[in-house]
Amino acid sequence: MTNYVLMELGHPLHAFDFNLLRGGKIIVRPAAEGEAFTTLDSQLRSLKSSDLMICDAVGPVALAGIMGGENSEIQPQTTDILLESAYFNPSVIRRTSKRLGMHTEASHRFERGADIDMVPLALDRAAALIVEVAGGVVLAGMIDAYPQQIQQRCLTISDRRTKQILGIDLGLERIGQILASIGLTVLPPAIDMEHNGILQVLIPTFRPDLEREIDLIEEVARLNGYDAIPETMPVSRLVNQRPSQRYQLAEKVRNLMVSSGSAETINYAFINPDVWDKLGLAADDSRRNTVKVNNPLSEDQSVMRTSLLPSLLETASRNLSYRSRDLRLFELRPVFIPRHGQELPDEPLRLGVLLCGRRDPDGWAQGAELVDFFDLKGIFAEITEVLRVPQLRWEMDAGEPYLHPGKSAVVYSRNQRLGVIGEVHPQTLAAFAIDVPLYVAEFDLEALLKVSGHFSGIKPLSRFPDLTRDSALLVADEVSAARLFELFDKVKSKDAEELILFDLYRGKGIDPGQKSMAIRVRYRSPERTLTDEEVNKAHGRLVEMLCKDLNAKIR
Repeated sequence: MTNYVLMELGHPLHAFDFNLLRGGKIIVRPAAEGEAFTTLDSQLRSLKSSDLMICDAVGPVALAGIMGGENSEIQPQTTDILLESAYFNPSVIRRTSKRLGMHTEASHRFERGADIDMVPLALDRAAALIVEVAGGVVLAGMIDAYPQQIQQRCLTISDRRTKQILGIDLGLERIGQILASIGLTVLPPAIDMEHNGILQVLIPTFRPDLEREIDLIEEVARLNGYDAIPETMPVSRLVNQRPSQRYQLAEKVRNLMVSSGSAETINYAFINPDVWDKLGLAADDSRRNTVKVNNPLSEDQSVMRTSLLPSLLETASRNLSYRSRDLRLFELRPVFIPRHGQELPDEPLRLGVLLCGRRDPDGWAQGAELVDFFDLKGIFAEITEVLRVPQLRWEMDAGEPYLHPGKSAVVYSRNQRLGVIGEVHPQTLAAFAIDVPLYVAEFDLEALLKVSGHFSGIKPLSRFPDLTRDSALLVADEVSAARLFELFDKVKSKDAEELILFDLYRGKGIDPGQKSMAIRVRYRSPERTLTDEEVNKAHGRLVEMLCKDLNAKIR
């Protein structure tokens, strides 16, 4: 019957087994800090002093406005019932409900503001229905504690202000008819000091949401029909202001990502703090230091993200579960980094990229070639080329626990760290319920802004032919191609125009722990045609210096 009345009148009720109430009393008080209480769902709750409790003479029997307790619930053998009908401060119930994660039919109504005048009516209705259905006798009278009576509000609404907001002239009579149709008491019209008509409107207790004149105007618009509001162009003022460099960079990167075939995703900036465990971050990792949301909608959205990757991985997991297995996703959004001693965090822009599945769609290529590390590297290389980022350097093994140690890299421009790129570690894939290889990257747009725009000048094309020389060098496995190019820039002659690494070989004929790197060097002079003898001497000196610095041998 209490549930029936809840649905019929919209007011929650609670029934106690009267014989289980110790001392025959009902006391309403705040909970003691850390007080334990078991609710009807058999869950032990730890309470705070901000929580409101319904108690008997000994201790709590219900969590006010949310759920009753096991120690006073109705039993099959119950014969004496105490019915409770109450009104609670919405903010108190809302705070307790959110903190404990208890969203009940009662809390849903109390935290939005119940009708205080419905309290005795709902009580009488429930008592009458119980007698009608289950028999018994209703004792005469009730105990009513109403320490601070809520006064009925009186608002005003003017026809001038209504016309100004809605753009239509309804007149006081029509406005009064509309408001009266929803149970509001409209007093006779009056004239204000500026000779505009106004109405005084008494607000019933079942409409706690009506607090200002604009709320009444909203009701007038809704009931008169939104289709009756004329369509007008908004008044605006053009400001000739050049977009910031930061904004232009973000738009350029966004367009480059879209042109590469990627789709932009926009995820919530709120995440679950448990995602850092899925990524395998250490307990002292700075990314675990997050901005906490004071009033989160749920635990899954309780902190602000310090990285875009958790959101991208969850998006990929969701798409893969829907059998969308060829993904090229990116997100260009801010992250939130707490600042010591500051109320507001830093909000640097980051670019997150995720690839998985086939490289080409159906019908474009034979076979089913899958994307790999170099597809992702190629996208970023194109971005850095367009943004004119100088001296790009890739260092193997990003050192991130969520990336495969042998298939990841850190990207630098000179000494500026730009971001990380690599294949996701199998343990991280399992944590996000992903069963396919996945490649991700995250770059700092603020760092890109610092190093972008480098212009080395224009060099005219040479009118003279080029000559090339090839050499194969035996080097240790740990020698990277980046190291080779770095040394070439340092020791090359003025006529050495370009170095190309065209072959890498390990296997038969090569000692373990070594590899063969085949290079092609292009020589050209802007002033004259070079001779074979000049090129041979220059190339010999170059190879000799490379072998010395790399501890290499000519193969």
